[in-house]
Amino acid sequence: MHGVASAQQSAAPAAANAPPAATRTAVVDMVVLLKSHPKLNADLKDFANQQRAIQTQLMNAERALQEEARAMVEMHKPGTEDFSRKSEELDKKMATLNTERSKAQREAILRDTRIKYEAFKSIQEEIQNFSQTRGVAVVIDVRGIDPDADELTNAEAEVGQPVVWSAPGVNMTIPIVQALNQRFQKFPATANVVEGRDGKPKVVFLNTNQNEGGPSIPQRPGPGQSPPTATSPGNQGVRN
Repeated sequence: MHGVASAQQSAAPAAANAPPAATRTAVVDMVVLLKSHPKLNADLKDFANQQRAIQTQLMNAERALQEEARAMVEMHKPGTEDFSRKSEELDKKMATLNTERSKAQREAILRDTRIKYEAFKSIQEEIQNFSQTRGVAVVIDVRGIDPDADELTNAEAEVGQPVVWSAPGVNMTIPIVQALNQRFQKFPATANVVEGRDGKPKVVFLNTNQNEGGPSIPQRPGPGQSPPTATSPGNQGVRN
């Protein structure tokens, strides 16, 4: 009896740590989700406009100091007390301008990161909501082949993909795009995601010729997965 009890006790931890009998898995293309994100596109557009205004202001201030320096040379003889005093004033103004420029650059990097991270979190939430209602336990990022990259680059990226193959029904990129569009419907749509001729999710931008462009998102090219084409999430994007 003691031997049976010991065997049962040792088997209990192993059973507790064992994976579920059937783990449902899905894949998404994060580059497609980020490029088609309505709020991200709107936020980055506003951010770009603000940055242009800030850069214009800084350039105008620099030009004004350059004009002031030229006027100093014309009005004051080098080596005189007035020239030295004016030169010192200009140096202080230029140092202040350089400080403002550095501060603007740091703030721009922080805001750009914050905008993209907020978009990522919203995508993560929609993926979680979609997955939990369908019993999906694992979602893997499988990014599509870069149409602008050469064959060797894409071949190397394909070999490095975390997923070697997946069935078309496990790609839930398009349902997540639809969920994000619904969540952020107050923002103007800037892109659609459709199934391309090769069966992979493709970003199509509206009122622009920059298809496959959009937000600057670091890409990790890899084999695209064939997504579903239905117009509602349904039971797409899951696999037992």
